Amino acid sequence: MNRISRRLTFQFVAQLVLFIGVMALGALVLIVYIGLQTEKHAAQNPEGLPGLGAFRSSFAVKGGQAVVDAGWASALPERGGWLQIVSPEGRVLASSAVPADVPGQYAPGELFAYWKKKLPFPYALTINRVEKDDKTYVVVYGEKRKAEQALQQALPAFDGRTLSPAGEQALRQQQASLHIYGADGRLLHAFGEEHAVRPGAALGDMLGSAADAGKAEAEEAVHFDPATRQTWIVRTSDGMSAEPGEGLDQIISNGFLAYFIGLAAFILLLSCVYGVRFGRPFRAMLEFIEQLASGNYAQPPRTGKGKSRVSGNRPRKPKGSFRLFREVNESLEGLRLELARSEQLRNRLEQTREEWITGVSHDLKTPLSSISGYAHVLESAPYSWSGEELQTIGRTLREKSDFMSELIEDLSLTYRLKNNALPLDRKPSDVNEVVRRAVVAFMNDPQAASCAITFSPSGCPVTYPIDRKWFTRIVDNMISNAIKHNPAQTAIDIAVKAKPDQGFSVTIRDNGAGMDPRTLDRLFDRYYRGTNTEETTSGSGLGMTIAKQLTLAHGGDIAVRSEPGEGTEIVLRFGGD
Repeated sequence: MNRISRRLTFQFVAQLVLFIGVMALGALVLIVYIGLQTEKHAAQNPEGLPGLGAFRSSFAVKGGQAVVDAGWASALPERGGWLQIVSPEGRVLASSAVPADVPGQYAPGELFAYWKKKLPFPYALTINRVEKDDKTYVVVYGEKRKAEQALQQALPAFDGRTLSPAGEQALRQQQASLHIYGADGRLLHAFGEEHAVRPGAALGDMLGSAADAGKAEAEEAVHFDPATRQTWIVRTSDGMSAEPGEGLDQIISNGFLAYFIGLAAFILLLSCVYGVRFGRPFRAMLEFIEQLASGNYAQPPRTGKGKSRVSGNRPRKPKGSFRLFREVNESLEGLRLELARSEQLRNRLEQTREEWITGVSHDLKTPLSSISGYAHVLESAPYSWSGEELQTIGRTLREKSDFMSELIEDLSLTYRLKNNALPLDRKPSDVNEVVRRAVVAFMNDPQAASCAITFSPSGCPVTYPIDRKWFTRIVDNMISNAIKHNPAQTAIDIAVKAKPDQGFSVTIRDNGAGMDPRTLDRLFDRYYRGTNTEETTSGSGLGMTIAKQLTLAHGGDIAVRSEPGEGTEIVLRFGGD
């Protein structure tokens, strides 16, 4: 899981770097855009003045003296403006095209009052502070007020009814409108730009209009002709807003607005991408878990992009965002396979258990029938039994009860072994002797007389810590299984062999019928009795299971090799590596 943590950390850091990079790129684009718009705004100056906003370039300091730039000096008369370079104390250090009615020196607060229109001044001012050579300079640019200029140019161009083309051109250049009202306040004539037209003029209207114009930094000039008693009102569209700095502020505001809108859209897009990128694998994993919880252990049916597709028996590697959680997917796949295997084992065990119950029921029924029959005979028949007959009946009852007791004991033993509840008294013992005694017992058993049983001890002594009782049970079960499931005259050899690593092996080999793959696969399953219908199936079906569990309890393992018609070889290995 540490890999997932590192992988997710890398993903989030990468996305954070991407986000910061996009922000930086957007900021760079914004700066470039503002710079280009500033240059464009300066280049579009209608009078060719080289960038009124770039006051720093309007003058230079040479030998400690301020000198107006030649380009500015030549453009000012064409613009109708003038320029002053003023010290912080109000002294004019340099100037160009300055009219006679402009002061040559300013008292503290005087220039500020002119700039803010607190004092009457016939010029519109643009002021900026510039730092050069560790000194502060105030650059003052002024030009005749547009409304006043337009009024002065329109007065001689009006013949009482119409305005001459020169007058119309003057109004257009100043972006101004001219309204002429009669003595009664009615509108008589309107010329120039399409501004809001007042149908009448009154003193209150003009006062309110002048106040509004002052707030909006627009200009309005009023002229009264005593001869005709007509009132002329000239109004510009933008007044001070036509100065270069005003339009640039709007451009910058729009640029920042576009930047933040774009940034918000990018964040929204990134959120959607992240939602899809991390949502899809989580949804697939949750669906997979729900499928497993419902008991369906099949391969997930969805095989879209990023899912584990199956090509033959090999699942394809996950793609895209699914690679971030490949360990989780692999764990879920392992869980699916394990659950499917457990389900198969459970079903097989259930089937085997049912078969075993049927077999054991039959095996119990047979001795019970004998015991019940003899009990009824002894109870009801008016017969005098001889001593020999009573002996036969007693022996039969004992054998049947012993068989039932062994069956129950085997069932109890296998569950004790399964739950590790069987204590072993393991002591160093001579393995050759223990196995020899078990083999000899079978050699002397009449039921095993049909098989040729031989024993091959190890050439050197083999001492190993074993529980003699349960180790003998292992050998007994193996030999008994070989006798029971093979035809008569089968040769059975039991061999003990020492190993160089302090271990040993016990091999039970026969040349009997052998086992098919299905029987070999289930040889050590509980309750399994084999599939050969020609052989007896009496017994608990737990003998080989008990033998394997006891072998494991002694620290050993079992290997089986068998082929139908070629016999079987079972090797028990103990100790060593």
